[in-house]
Amino acid sequence: MFKSLIRSTLSTLGWQANRLNRGQVIPVELPEPETYAGPEDFSRLHRPWQGAGFLKCLTPAVRANTMLSPQKLYLLRKLFVSTLGLPGDVFEAGAGSGGSARLMLDSLLARGVKKRMWVLDTFAGYPEADAARDGQHVRPQQCQCNSEAEVTALLANPAVEVRVVAGRIPATLAQVSATSLCFAHIDVNLHQPTRAATEFCWDRLVPGGIMVFDDYGWPATFGARTAIDEVCAARGAEVICLPETTQAFLIKR
Repeated sequence: MFKSLIRSTLSTLGWQANRLNRGQVIPVELPEPETYAGPEDFSRLHRPWQGAGFLKCLTPAVRANTMLSPQKLYLLRKLFVSTLGLPGDVFEAGAGSGGSARLMLDSLLARGVKKRMWVLDTFAGYPEADAARDGQHVRPQQCQCNSEAEVTALLANPAVEVRVVAGRIPATLAQVSATSLCFAHIDVNLHQPTRAATEFCWDRLVPGGIMVFDDYGWPATFGARTAIDEVCAARGAEVICLPETTQAFLIKR
């Protein structure tokens, strides 16, 4: 009687009550059972970034030098690896402390793939704040991470050419001599550098190439999203939003 009353009331309000699958039995045949976990809705869903297969990719060098979550890094790596059969260089704007670039470099080294990498950052945080486009909350020197020398040392290796470029976008884009890109990761948060980097990469992205944007869905970085949307709308490109991670990506056709 009480349960029927609750269901009736919820139905009147346009809602529906469903039983949570907390007690769902995970088949013993299922690989990586530890990845079928909550927490937010207590459902037993596959979260491969929690499994041993991916966690071994998160080396100490990666973990200690990134603010990206394992879920973000998982999606970044999966999309990156899918482009390795394409021609073109690899580009990252907003390297931070270098952990995400190290993850991509490790993927190249593990597969014996030689692609030139371009890794850009101010290495001094935000150079300035544009209150109108990026919000009143943004302050110069925010998001300051490791130095150029530290990131260069993190990415040093004898097999893959890595070019670390320090300074402000768009000015530093002139130092990137790549004529084609297979993959780009853009994580600069602010409107102007995001727009410039997105335009630069789109013009060089090969068919099938992928651009991944960090913080696309995060309200505090709305300036980056508007920049991405403006560029993509002008070029007829479709942005695929990933709400759980705040990331987005596009595939050039």
